[in-house]
Amino acid sequence: MKPALIKGYALALFTVMMWSMNLIYAKYLADKLTPEEISFFRWSIAALAMSPFILKELINKFHLLLKSWKLIVSMALSGIGGLNLLVYYAGRTASATNMSLLSILGPIFLIVLSRQQIGFKQKAGVFITVFGAITIILNGNFKELSTFRFVIGDVYMLGSSFLFAVYALIQKNTPPNISPLLLLFAASFVSTLIFMPEIYPVSKTIHTLSTEVWCVLAVLGIINSFLAYLCWDKALQKIGAVAAGALYYAMPVFTMFFSYLFLGDKPDAAKIFGLFVVCIGVLMIIVPGIRNKSR
Repeated sequence: MKPALIKGYALALFTVMMWSMNLIYAKYLADKLTPEEISFFRWSIAALAMSPFILKELINKFHLLLKSWKLIVSMALSGIGGLNLLVYYAGRTASATNMSLLSILGPIFLIVLSRQQIGFKQKAGVFITVFGAITIILNGNFKELSTFRFVIGDVYMLGSSFLFAVYALIQKNTPPNISPLLLLFAASFVSTLIFMPEIYPVSKTIHTLSTEVWCVLAVLGIINSFLAYLCWDKALQKIGAVAAGALYYAMPVFTMFFSYLFLGDKPDAAKIFGLFVVCIGVLMIIVPGIRNKSR
């Protein structure tokens, strides 16, 4: 395998690992901040963290950013601000299980919207991976699917999964003369402006936040936004949207790992089986792509 492909898959896996904590953060912050406040603080922290690294390029290429304003606003409304805002709204009423189940529809939306032709093995891999992810989420108890009832939070989560696919497709049109980091900064800055009117007066909100909440917001802004989104954008460029989307199904696997690491929740036979199934399905999706790119 080419080094560029290896790097691309590593970046995608790192991003998915970071994003696996997003649903947990959404549930934690649900009763502490409004979705708009979470979004404002997250993306303002992300933009602030990025600013030292892009200041020179920002000055030199500001005119190019103005020409690409439609692209930047589209990024802000889809995968940057819009997607996560819907997740935070979903966290107020939807259960963690429902959110996890609906989040795995994102890569399926991506395959449909991209109109990319995939072979029979890759199609089978998608179904197998979805089955494995559901096995992990439900802990092997498929009877829980019969209790699935749509609430307004599930609708928000469904919209978030759709925006995941839209954002990945938008990345195909990014101009080559603007770095991914500068584009991410611009989209983060626009997202901050969009949510700024919703958190007025800011001073009242700031004084009521605990140190723990600020730490969570810092992690969201720096790691889950700045680093994770930059890695995801680069992964899309190196391995393509379908392959990166396939690795998105590893999210329940990382969630299972973090639950064991931090909560002492030992995986049982059903989760281990689901992990095995996800690995098989992901390999069925990405291996043909690796061969084609190598050729």
